[in-house]
Amino acid sequence: MDQGKKAHQDAWQRELFRLLIESTKDYALLATDPEGNIIAWGGGGPEVLGYTEDEILGKPLTQIYLPEDVRTGLPADEMRTALADGRALNERWHVRKNGTRVWCTGTMTPLKDQDGSLRGFAKLMRDHTEQHLAGLALRESEERLRLALEAAKMGTWLWNVAQDRETLDPSLKQLMGAEPTRVIRTLEDFIQLIHHEDQPAVREAFEAAVRRGSDLTVEFRVVWPDGSVHWLRDQGRIFRDALGSAVALTGACVDITERKELEQALQQRAEQLAEADRRKDEFLAMLGHELRNPLAPVRSVIEALRQKTSDDGQLERAFTIIDRQIEHLVRLVDDLLDVSRITRGKIRLHQETVPLSSLVGQAVDSVAALVEARGHELMISLPMRPVHLEVDPTRIVQVITNLLHNAIKYTDPGGRIWVIGERQGDRLELRVKDTGQGIAPDLLPRIFDLFTQGERTPDRAQGGLGIGLTLVRRLVEMHGGTVEARSDGPGKGSEFILWLPATAAKATRAAAGPAREQPAPAASKRILVVDDNPDVAESLVMLLQSMGHQVRMVMSGPEALESAPAFRPEVVLLDIGLPGMDGYAVAREMRRRPGVEGALLVALSGYGQEEDRRLSYAAGFDHHLVKPVSRAELELLIGPSPPRAGSPDVR
Repeated sequence: MDQGKKAHQDAWQRELFRLLIESTKDYALLATDPEGNIIAWGGGGPEVLGYTEDEILGKPLTQIYLPEDVRTGLPADEMRTALADGRALNERWHVRKNGTRVWCTGTMTPLKDQDGSLRGFAKLMRDHTEQHLAGLALRESEERLRLALEAAKMGTWLWNVAQDRETLDPSLKQLMGAEPTRVIRTLEDFIQLIHHEDQPAVREAFEAAVRRGSDLTVEFRVVWPDGSVHWLRDQGRIFRDALGSAVALTGACVDITERKELEQALQQRAEQLAEADRRKDEFLAMLGHELRNPLAPVRSVIEALRQKTSDDGQLERAFTIIDRQIEHLVRLVDDLLDVSRITRGKIRLHQETVPLSSLVGQAVDSVAALVEARGHELMISLPMRPVHLEVDPTRIVQVITNLLHNAIKYTDPGGRIWVIGERQGDRLELRVKDTGQGIAPDLLPRIFDLFTQGERTPDRAQGGLGIGLTLVRRLVEMHGGTVEARSDGPGKGSEFILWLPATAAKATRAAAGPAREQPAPAASKRILVVDDNPDVAESLVMLLQSMGHQVRMVMSGPEALESAPAFRPEVVLLDIGLPGMDGYAVAREMRRRPGVEGALLVALSGYGQEEDRRLSYAAGFDHHLVKPVSRAELELLIGPSPPRAGSPDVR
């Protein structure tokens, strides 16, 4: 090749190289001498690092490195690596002319002449800042997600339905107690990590989601390598193609072990409370029974003695006091049992249409002796036109009586008490007002709460149990009414106002309860008393004999059945709680025996709940009386025309 042609070719190659360098704007191209000073600059150098050729030539290579990299000798290390290995690959931050940073990937290679002598280094650099930042953001997002999943005790999964390919993220593997190296390829591999008892339900849940296209929701247990059991809740959603075929199911599992443990603890606590409530009810019922049993002979003896010593005024006053205190004890027991039944929703109302005057009259009669004993002035004001209520008369009388007892208890002797009734549209407003000690402002909002009582002082010893007003509110609310307490403060009296729905209908009959008229003298009857408690039995015999009846006493069920045919009793007062053969069994047997099958059977018991009464009637009893039984109750049952089965109970 002649000299001219060769020169032309060299010129063309240099031009091609120049064009190549200038057209490569994405790359910064530079060359340095062996000491690291920049001797050539081109390509995308100005665009990547911001320097023009005039500005950068002659500058050391460290000009474009971070100060911290320069301090560690990084540029020199890079040149040594390139010289030793033929090239040095790197990814790092570099510094632009304006001081900002640019992430570059680059390659440095040594430049040698034909003799192998080092003439310098060439470096090719490309700006990857956006990609690098995007990668950092992605890794940051993934790390945040990982931390969030770990904090939430959650993991995600993806099931490729067509290929049966299951993918679990590391968090879910950890939640399921799987080793990090364990391979999970299929849905069945995933299910095998689940407690064997829960596997069928999980398998069915996945199959149903695919079959119906519904979301997946299932809870299951897993057992970790340490043997501990953990609960997971799995929720997933299915994706289908244009033809409706299931493509994938993806979802997340969350650890609900703590929730399950809490639910179990709450369930156990609820069971414990229910058991405690049951035992409390049994205790209260037993307490009522045990308290009524000793009261029964006391009342019977007092009633019998009163018949024999009626001319002695001092003894009569003593009997009145004793009788009043017995009534007080009985009322406390009844209230205690009632509040327990009401709080558990065990009381059912037996409603009928009754006049307000009858309800108030019965309540006033029940407290008349106490009002007289304390010298109170009791004033009654009811509407001129009769007002009728659709209520359970026994319970509303109990409400009014409790309010009156409350007023009597907290009003000084000689004080005043009012019972005022007014009809307001379709409602009755009944107020029980007194001039008593009043209610403190801090106590007023909780006066109807269970066991709430005013401050006890030496002159207020009879504070009660704190359940009477609770009964008032519960019973009024059961009738669809409301009750409110008002007071201007201590020493300024109290007022309790209750509102009940009123009706325009006339009363179907008078309210059930003790008759106001004295019963006619009872004809002598043959009465068999059956009770294993000698005091109860003997005192009841004493009372019945004082009433003019022929009475025989036995103390067991077999004795009753043995003596009944010869004695042929017209009335049998039969204790339920007999040893061996209880009163229910005795009653059933008596109903089958000739000569006594028609006798009036009256159950005597310290238990008086609805279930106790139901059992009595089922056994063949005509009536169920709760101890202690009063003379008035006995006279109503065994008088000339005693009520038969199906008539309302006296108590």
